[in-house]
Amino acid sequence: MKLNIEKGPFIRAWNMAERCAGASSSGASSSVMIRSSAGRVELFATDMKTSLRCPVQGVQSDLDGEALLPVKVLGDLFKKCPDPSFTINLEEGRGTMVSGRSRYRFSTYDVSEFPKFPSSASAAQFGTVKAQDLRNAISEGGIAASTSDEYPQYLSCVYLQGDQGALRIVSTDSRRLAYSKCPMEGSSSESMLLPMRAIRELDRMLSGLQEDGDVRILLDQAQAYFISDDFEFAIRRVDGKFPQYERIIPKSCTTFMEVSRSQMIGALERLDLVVRDFNKMVAVNLSPGGSCTLRSRSPEFGDAVEEVEGAIEGEPLRIAFNVKFLLDGVKGLQDSLVRLEFNGPGGHLCIKRIGSDSYLYLLAPLAMDESELPGDDAL
Repeated sequence: MKLNIEKGPFIRAWNMAERCAGASSSGASSSVMIRSSAGRVELFATDMKTSLRCPVQGVQSDLDGEALLPVKVLGDLFKKCPDPSFTINLEEGRGTMVSGRSRYRFSTYDVSEFPKFPSSASAAQFGTVKAQDLRNAISEGGIAASTSDEYPQYLSCVYLQGDQGALRIVSTDSRRLAYSKCPMEGSSSESMLLPMRAIRELDRMLSGLQEDGDVRILLDQAQAYFISDDFEFAIRRVDGKFPQYERIIPKSCTTFMEVSRSQMIGALERLDLVVRDFNKMVAVNLSPGGSCTLRSRSPEFGDAVEEVEGAIEGEPLRIAFNVKFLLDGVKGLQDSLVRLEFNGPGGHLCIKRIGSDSYLYLLAPLAMDESELPGDDAL
């Protein structure tokens, strides 16, 4: 089988497949299968937790066939190829890459050693969403997931749930919870738990699609499938149950503030510089009809005070939070204004989108040690 390859479009598909292949494995477990059939060339890759099938543009094959290509070294050669096109000749267990005056011979693996690839042929329809809507929901709803593998497993996962023509994406690391909702065609009420690492890779793939491109979501007992014109990405579902998060969402608030998102982010980022290596604490002082004062203290640096203008109503309040977690919640929302709802000195903070229930970030407060915070007369 001889393949004439245009480097640009091939590398875009190869990069996706390479990331999906088992990078920490060796042999056939860390390989990409290329298949030519009826004039269509596709790449297949899997690490047993995620699996990718994607068509490749700009590749012409003289015969139908398939081969198992090693990821290590060969992938780098593809990317460093100096010419805009190159050829690959594949025979039994051997391959030759030719680019201009450069020639490389390499070994391939036996196709029979490629891991069993999941099929969406019998999977049930979950729904269809726009690529950009799904990206936004992942960005907003996935920010509370733990970045490391933890137990229970749901702490490092996202929860996808059908909800009467909408898709909910929820995550928690037990100290905070994030929730986002986007429109979805279909009336599925099914739910699934998927690892955050795989969802991040899905988000990376979605970034290459047209914003209004459709992404179909299918699922079976073992896998969730995300299908577009450019790829079919399967994620192995995680066994386990997500907590009944609706129970802890406050129904009302005692104090609320509507504030400029960019102004709040700037103030919190500066305070984070002061306390990130100490207690990571920021105290929030709210004066209804007045201002919002943010205070932090570090023994190595000193005191830091920020004044943030906003519309504040309700009861006066002094409360403390982890500054990074608070910053994540404000950053997660892409609107110009953000609404913060407080529920007394011991209650959870709710960060919301103004006039909509499509975003929620729930954050538990910290116990305040006044000795670790600037006084009201600081600065």
